[in-house]
Amino acid sequence: MKSMDKKRILTSAIMIGIICILMVVFTAYSAELRCENNELMSANEALQGEIDTLNVKIKSANNIDHIESVATGKLGMIYPGEGQCVYVSNEDAPEGNFAMVIKEQAYH
Repeated sequence: MKSMDKKRILTSAIMIGIICILMVVFTAYSAELRCENNELMSANEALQGEIDTLNVKIKSANNIDHIESVATGKLGMIYPGEGQCVYVSNEDAPEGNFAMVIKEQAYH
C-alpha cells in the first residue's frame, strides 16, 4: 500500500466518523425538540380547557335569567311602575305596562 492510499483510507474513516457523530448529535437535538413540542402541546391543551371553561361561564353569566336574578337579588333592582317612567313625547310611550314590554323584548 502506498502512502497516498493510506492517507485516503484514514481521511475516509475520519470523514465517516464525523458524519456518524453529526448524525447522533442531530438525532439528539431533534429528540429534545420533540420533547419540548410535546410539553408545549400538553400545556396548550390545558389552556384550551381553561378557555372552554371560561367561555361556558361567560355564556351562563350573559344569560338573561342570570342577569335578572343578580339585578333583583344582589342589586335590589325592580321593574319600573307606570308612574316611574318619563317619556320624551307621547308617541314614545309604549302601550300597556312598560315592565311587561321590557320583559317581552328581553325574552323574545
